[in-house]
Amino acid sequence: YNSAMKPYLLRLKPNQDIKLELLKYAQDRNIKTASIASAVGSVSSMKVRIADGNSIVSDDQNREVLSLSGTLINGKIHAHIGAISTSMDIFGGHLMEGCVVHTTMEITLLDLSEEIRAERIYDAETGFDELNLIDF
Repeated sequence: YNSAMKPYLLRLKPNQDIKLELLKYAQDRNIKTASIASAVGSVSSMKVRIADGNSIVSDDQNREVLSLSGTLINGKIHAHIGAISTSMDIFGGHLMEGCVVHTTMEITLLDLSEEIRAERIYDAETGFDELNLIDF
């Protein structure tokens, strides 16, 4: 198997916004299509959109990130984040600006730009920009 897929490992530092930094990282490296393969770290605050598609909720507790997964497509990100507090309650949803690193965040990105061409196009059925794969 010979793949042009390229892995990246990045570390975010305290007070950096996860969403903004991921988008900047991809833009700086001309990554058009990527998957978030893994993420470990902590957050000092979170802002997420929940499943109703409209409500934005925030939390300002230090939490350990349990999961961060999603895709970056041409400067747009669709990702979900979940994190646990010291009292063992879980908070999470659709990653929004406002998810801020507490101590560190280590993220593995897989650059799929050579294998997959994609875009996000508005879907009237969902009301959101949705994934659209483009044939080579």
